[in-house]
Amino acid sequence: MHRLTLLIAMLLPATALAGGNSDSCAPFFQALLQVPHESLVRHDGLFTSQWSQHCVEGCLLVMDTDQARLGSQSLADLSADPGTPLYQDGWRNNPSLSADGAGTGVVGLEREGALCLVFTEQPSFIDDNGKLVQSETVKVRVECPVGIQGDGPCPGDEACAGSCK
Repeated sequence: MHRLTLLIAMLLPATALAGGNSDSCAPFFQALLQVPHESLVRHDGLFTSQWSQHCVEGCLLVMDTDQARLGSQSLADLSADPGTPLYQDGWRNNPSLSADGAGTGVVGLEREGALCLVFTEQPSFIDDNGKLVQSETVKVRVECPVGIQGDGPCPGDEACAGSCK
């Protein structure tokens, strides 16, 4: 994990200089608006990156939903795989910034110097009978950082009220 933090720390300043900005969140926000959700919040400014655990500047989206709201509808495809709207919009998946696990996953996407990380969480566990059980709750978090603002997390919650320095 330490090497991943170092990689992000090296990428973020380059991304900030290469043209990434808070408008990077727009296509993700539009895609998530189409998904039945309990809440969808956009924050522009300072926040603690889930990926690097550093205070960063950029845009952050957090969508909360659950299986009952989704019904038979799937989550928006934010993979940037060929044929998806994000791919057609110029976004490309960076496999070195992606990981998949039981109930969680992260996809690193890049376009014209912008970097966005898409986290999907639907916690799961093994019950007493050895069966995999997925949570009803689903959370999607999109981080589009444009620069590091400190060497650690922001004071307070994930969206910083003040300076991260």
